[in-house]
Amino acid sequence: MMWRSSNSPLPLVAALLDEEVLAGHDPLAPALIDARGGRTIAFGQLADGARRVAAGLAGRGLGRDDVVALVAGNTPDFAVVLYGALAAGCTVALSNPALTEGEQERQFAISRPRLVVPDPAAFTRELLSSGRTAELPARDPEDVALLFSSSGTTGLPKLAAHTHAGATAFLQAIAATPGMAVEPGDVLGCVIPFTHLFGCALLAHGLRGGASVVGLDPGPDPEAFLRMLAEHRVTVAPVTPPLVALLARSPLVDRYDLSALRLLIASAAPCAPELQEQAAARLGCRVADCLGSTEAWAYAMGVEPPVRGSVGAPIANIELCVVDPATGARLGAGETGELWIRGPQVMRGYVGHVDVRDWLATGDLARVDAAGNVFLIDRLKELIKVGGASVAPAEVERELRLHPAVDDAAVVGRPDPELGEVPVAFVSLSGAVAPDELRAWVALRLAPWKHLRDVVVVEAVPRSPAGKILRRELIARAQAAGNRRPSSARRETPSLPQAVER
Repeated sequence: MMWRSSNSPLPLVAALLDEEVLAGHDPLAPALIDARGGRTIAFGQLADGARRVAAGLAGRGLGRDDVVALVAGNTPDFAVVLYGALAAGCTVALSNPALTEGEQERQFAISRPRLVVPDPAAFTRELLSSGRTAELPARDPEDVALLFSSSGTTGLPKLAAHTHAGATAFLQAIAATPGMAVEPGDVLGCVIPFTHLFGCALLAHGLRGGASVVGLDPGPDPEAFLRMLAEHRVTVAPVTPPLVALLARSPLVDRYDLSALRLLIASAAPCAPELQEQAAARLGCRVADCLGSTEAWAYAMGVEPPVRGSVGAPIANIELCVVDPATGARLGAGETGELWIRGPQVMRGYVGHVDVRDWLATGDLARVDAAGNVFLIDRLKELIKVGGASVAPAEVERELRLHPAVDDAAVVGRPDPELGEVPVAFVSLSGAVAPDELRAWVALRLAPWKHLRDVVVVEAVPRSPAGKILRRELIARAQAAGNRRPSSARRETPSLPQAVER
């Protein structure tokens, strides 16, 4: 069975990403705002700066197919360099400045940039003062525009290559999705890194629609995020599940006027519908789920009216199917398997690997109902096998986050000589609660094989800047803790179902 958007097919208009984003705006309207310093760049300044950067890069001999690595935070100059490099014909490899030197080197070994830009503001000043210019090359929408690093949460990162045509197909589709369009007068507040596909997508979506984009680098201070929302009268904000939980529950929220918010776009990881509903009721705004990946932009989004627990339905020009991970056979409505997608916004391929020619296997375990609503269960590679039974970490994490004393939670598997693996939870807390109380909380809500063997309290659950749980780090900690357990420790063998999912 295959699913498509319930909306009319959208005619494809192949375009160049920088031209799609920067054309047709009021030159005096604010385009980019630095949340901390308040520095503002108008649309006219952005377009002019990008043209000057393009000419300066061409004067340095950079052009079509050369790679420029942009290693920068959420500042206005990020967009000037990004769209200027694209206008020069370059491919831009986006790299988070929070990565270590070794992580950056591994990315550069794959992308092989001719130029690395670690400080867009200084680079722009230097480039514009040099006076070197040259004619810009002819370009094609099928040229590779952007390289994004996969998260690397379960293996070594790879670089996904996206064309101008694929990126603009996504922008046209999200603008046509009911309830997702932005327009002049909107203010989009982004704490998601612009170097991550989620952040870059919302940056481009906001600018293309004529909205002002306020950028703030992610950090541990939740009040900085809330101040950005309040002081800049943000109307649309991309958020991760921890930010949804903050908005739903934190008493800090009551100190800020967030009445301008009309839309939160939740992505990067599964988010419990209860938290979305609590945030929506508290703020009086809509919370829309969005399912995407480094390999395919966003391909399913929440529609009105929302279907509880669903991450949305396919957007324009995207096709979905669900297959049996073991056999590849297509499954029907309501059956659980791996989600496959295809459409114009899917990446060309990974750098150095075979290009994607047809269906992209997402690695997501999901089911789709007859109407095309997608219900995400977990990542296939993250499933914990307990005596042959499959445990989805996201399901256990969801129950833990519903406890009033739990701020955040992550569940990973720990090797076990009898059962193969057992679930272990890492939790950060906002109130007093004993680990055994949390184990009992889960035990009341989930089947026995999903019960937690251990609960470890941590100051913060380790996440990437885009909000994804860094599971490899936690798996190592869980394994180390398990190795320290005394051999005489009491072993609790959970009951298993008569027929287990394999």
